[in-house]
Amino acid sequence: MSTLSRYAASCRTVSDTRQYQSARGTGSPSIPVVLFRCTLRYGGPMLEHAPVVVGIIGASGSGKTTLARALVAALPADEAVILPLDAYYRDLSHLDADRRPHCNFDAPAAIDWPLFEAHLLSLQQGRGVDRPHYDFTSHTRTAGTTRLPSRPVVVTEGVLLFCRRRVRSLISTSVFLDVDDQTTVARRLARDLRERGRGADDVRAQLARDVFPMFERYGRPARRWATLTVSGTAGIAANVDRVLRALGRER
Repeated sequence: MSTLSRYAASCRTVSDTRQYQSARGTGSPSIPVVLFRCTLRYGGPMLEHAPVVVGIIGASGSGKTTLARALVAALPADEAVILPLDAYYRDLSHLDADRRPHCNFDAPAAIDWPLFEAHLLSLQQGRGVDRPHYDFTSHTRTAGTTRLPSRPVVVTEGVLLFCRRRVRSLISTSVFLDVDDQTTVARRLARDLRERGRGADDVRAQLARDVFPMFERYGRPARRWATLTVSGTAGIAANVDRVLRALGRER
């Protein structure tokens, strides 16, 4: 098989042909050439205008979800979608209910990486996904999913987002939210008491046992891969504007 044949076999044919002038010399006849569209690194067709993937990382309580939602709201309607890493915690329904709260949810092993990576890749390739639902009260994956269509901008966020090389390879613009420990504690307490049915003492114990040690081990070192760093206590409008500029966009 010729080199061109082997190349063609690994690519997807584009449904058109074009004429080009042979580079062998002027006056050479034009010949029809079939164009090919090659695959991305992890398989699937490369799009002419592949969605841009924005990754937001930072400590618990740094404002990742707030920034992701504000960024989507600042873009034209139906132009962006959010894929939260928190939706991809592993299902712990096989454990007794009293054992589940004592698991380390801040270590990479707590995440269903194969499913998350598959969904992020699908969105990056222009295909929609069925995002799972996770119940933080029972620590289980619940029935039903949410359909997420692919959009020109895919925003994903999570503390452990950059722990995986494959995930980093799919992200084109990355943001690290820098925040002090006092703010982390205050925001984490408010959220977990309000949304996740936790007690204040349990939240503080988890922060000391898992959250802070795991962030220092996995989260903070990931800052070196960030395209830009913004303050987690700065005004949300200013942070959104910085991200939009990094994307080459304006409000």
